[in-house]
Amino acid sequence: MQKLRIDNPFFEAMGRFGDIIIVNLLFLLCSLPVVTMGAALAAMYRTFHEMEEGTEGSVPKTFFRYFVRGIRPCTPVWLVMLLSGALLAFDVLFLGYAGMQGIWKAVGAGTGCLILLWEMVSAWLPIVLAEGEKRGMDSLKEAALLAVLHLPATLVMAVLNNILLICLILDVYYVMAAAPLYAVFGFGLTAFLNTKIVRKRTGKASDD
Repeated sequence: MQKLRIDNPFFEAMGRFGDIIIVNLLFLLCSLPVVTMGAALAAMYRTFHEMEEGTEGSVPKTFFRYFVRGIRPCTPVWLVMLLSGALLAFDVLFLGYAGMQGIWKAVGAGTGCLILLWEMVSAWLPIVLAEGEKRGMDSLKEAALLAVLHLPATLVMAVLNNILLICLILDVYYVMAAAPLYAVFGFGLTAFLNTKIVRKRTGKASDD
């Protein structure tokens, strides 16, 4: 009879996976304007935080509550990260065209360091924004500090965040294979795993 109980680990896992799919779809929906992606990321991480704490109610209501609440404080920070990331991507393309010779080697090394810093900050920024305690430049500073203090976790989170990019580097075929999975649950699963990593690394979840 244990196999048929609703609190069986299998049913609990399937229920959690269903929640991940719902959050993933809500995240994609709310990210369509692009400028609201920061608020959508914060809402996604906050929803998973409350799932871990067992304090969430309806998943859509929880997500939209934090999404609406986060639009104003999260959007400026997200735009800073978006524009800086676009500039770094342009630098990489330019260096690939110019070639890594002479002074461009030093420029390439500097760009690589900035990309690493950007990845580290972006790994923790949604979590900091989800807490709602830091805003503007303070949230970026807090994310950078946490990234350095929890460097091993930061590196794992950065790898998880860049699976699609890794697939693109390997071959376009892998991106085509992974894209449908991300459309259904990939972004949500990444945030869910990152939430688990943060809880394990810090020993506690973020408080309001």
